[in-house]
Amino acid sequence: MPIRPFLAGAGLTVILAANAIAADDDARGEPVTFGYIENVAVGNLGLEMKGKLDTGADTSSVHAYDVEVYKRGKRDNWVKFRLIGKDGRAIRYDQNVIRFANIKTKTGGSIRRPVIHLPVCVGGRIATAEVNLADRGDFEYDILIGREFLSNRILVDSSRTFMAEEICEPLDED
Repeated sequence: MPIRPFLAGAGLTVILAANAIAADDDARGEPVTFGYIENVAVGNLGLEMKGKLDTGADTSSVHAYDVEVYKRGKRDNWVKFRLIGKDGRAIRYDQNVIRFANIKTKTGGSIRRPVIHLPVCVGGRIATAEVNLADRGDFEYDILIGREFLSNRILVDSSRTFMAEEICEPLDED
């Protein structure tokens, strides 16, 4: 797949690289512009979190509680965890781990995080994203949306916040 040109200017970062990882559930065509901070609906129940759209991150990351990786069968890694929304609502998950990501720390070490597929919606734009489960307790935003999700869907205006007008509806029960 060809990579489209990278464009930037006046606080606007445009990412139009080919999207090879996430299965695009949204066939609306042209990307839309949102601010760098937006409400994000996570999972099939649409748990709402305040998120940062981060063009500097490859993949997405969510603040997960009580993360427990375990084996199901001889080779399959699974993970149990909880997500808590802006309204305090908590949802428990039990999902297959698709891979582990080694994340570099500020101190020079690395952390191994489980990565799962999770439905994500920003301003009515929905797709299944690769999301690593992290302890983001020291960060202002519970979810960070990376280029893998943004690509071909969303342009980020780094000078604006909460530009999305369309609401994300829950898909069905988790």
